[in-house]
This record gives sequence, structure tokens and C-alpha cells, in this order.
Amino acid sequence: MTLFESLKLVHVSCAFVSISGFFLRGYWMLTGDARLRLRLTRIVPHVIDTLLLASAVGMLVVWRVSPFESDWLSAKLMALLLYIVLGMIALRFGRTGAQRATAWVLALGAAAYIICVAYTRDPMGPWNLLTTMNV
Repeated sequence: MTLFESLKLVHVSCAFVSISGFFLRGYWMLTGDARLRLRLTRIVPHVIDTLLLASAVGMLVVWRVSPFESDWLSAKLMALLLYIVLGMIALRFGRTGAQRATAWVLALGAAAYIICVAYTRDPMGPWNLLTTMNV
């Protein structure tokens, strides 16, 4: 396994764990579960997201590209920023339950977009998936 393949495996694995954890924390937020306030619940996502970011930077270094050299990488980066802002609204700064729930759903949509763009390597990822599936 090459260095790039190893970094990609770490990146994809961390992305799966990160998004799954965000889904779970959002569910806990909606149901008022006390586990959302546990110290471990607040720390582990930062560790996973740090590994996720480090593996992404590592892949860019090995690949010798800037994320702004490629439309699909730029789209992923912009969607990531949207995901982060929406996640912060959902889990910390939303004033009402409705605001938090809406931000959570929109953040999950942003995550789905990021996954589709990564899979298709095209900023129109989700729409290209629909056209290739003849939906």
C-alpha cells in the first residue's frame, strides 16, 4: 500500500466516523440526551477531525496539488466550511430547537454533497450521480 493509499484510507475512515458522530450528536441534541454534554463527546470529534484534516493535507502534499487547482477540491473545501458553520449552529449556537434541527439537516446535506463530490471528482457530484443512475 502506497503512502497516498494509506492517507486516503485514514481520510475516508475518519470522514465516515466524523459524519456518523455528527449524526449521533445531532440526534442526541434533538432528543435532549445528556450524553451530548459528556466531556468525551466534546473531545473525540476534535481528535477525529484533526486526523481527517491532517490526512487531507498529507494527500495534497503527496499528490503535489493545491485544493484551489481543482474545481472539485475547491468545491469540497467550500462545502466543508458550510458544514462546519451549520454544525456549529446545530450543536452550539442555534437559539431554538427548530434552528438547531434545520442547521443539523442542512449540515448533513452538505456532508452528503462533499461525499458525492469526492466520489465523482466533480463539483456537480450529486447531479452527476443522478444522471448516471438514470433517475
